[in-house]
Order: sequence, then C-alpha cells, then structure tokens
Amino acid sequence: MEKCEDRVSIEDLVKKYCLYFDTNQPEKIIELFTEDVLIDYGPEVPPLKSKAAALAMFTGGLDNLFAQTSHHLSNFILDFDSPESAHSTSYVYAWHRYHHKSEIGYLWGHYHHKFTYALGVWKISELKLFAVHIENFHREKMHPVARH
Repeated sequence: MEKCEDRVSIEDLVKKYCLYFDTNQPEKIIELFTEDVLIDYGPEVPPLKSKAAALAMFTGGLDNLFAQTSHHLSNFILDFDSPESAHSTSYVYAWHRYHHKSEIGYLWGHYHHKFTYALGVWKISELKLFAVHIENFHREKMHPVARH
C-alpha cells in the first residue's frame, strides 16, 4: 500500500507543477523541488542548479514572458530506483500565449523527472524537458525525444 501512496504523491508533484505554472504561482512551484534541484529546459537555457535559480526563472517567465499557459500531462510512467528515489517519463502538451507576440506557442514532448524522498515527503530532484515538435515556441532548439 505504501508504494501505491508514493505513486500518487509523486504523480501529484508533476500535476501540481503544471497547475501552479498555469496559475502563475511560482512560490508554490518552487516548494515541489529539492534544494539542489537540476532543471534542464533545453540547450538554449543554462541548467538551473538550485531552488533559488529556478524561482528567479519561474518568476521572470511567468511575469514577463507568458500571458497564459496551459500544460496537459499524460502517459505518466514511474519506476522506483530505491525506497527513497524514483524516476518518471510523462508526455506534455503545452500551449503558450505570450506578452510580446500574437502567435500561440505550442510544444509536444516529454518530461523526464527524478524524485527524492526525504523527511517524509517526495520532491522533484531533476526535471528535463524534451520536444517532439514545437510551433511558434519561445525557443528554437530543444532536446529531442530519442527514437530507437
């Protein structure tokens, strides 16, 4: 039963990330992460290596770049590496309305996450974004989804 509860808690972290991003709540987003989180949004953005760096990026993007966003998550696959660590892959479709341009930006891709359990809670310790396709997106280069 514990593993089932852990699965729900972990999946909720990613869902909350999407919800808090879409509702412009960077102070809630940041609480989902470990202190030493590693966030990689693609080759055009230096990796974020702390909660402080992530909060600065979330706040700036949500206030200055995005007028509205809508992130849709599906196909969540989770594997446990140990009782205190897990990793997942999930699909994301993201819709972006920008402050500075009229075109809507679209992204179809994957999130890869790592999770850590400490002090009785699961947190996101790593997030990496991959793209299958982008249109009018605010970045030109993304990590490609691997095909075998």
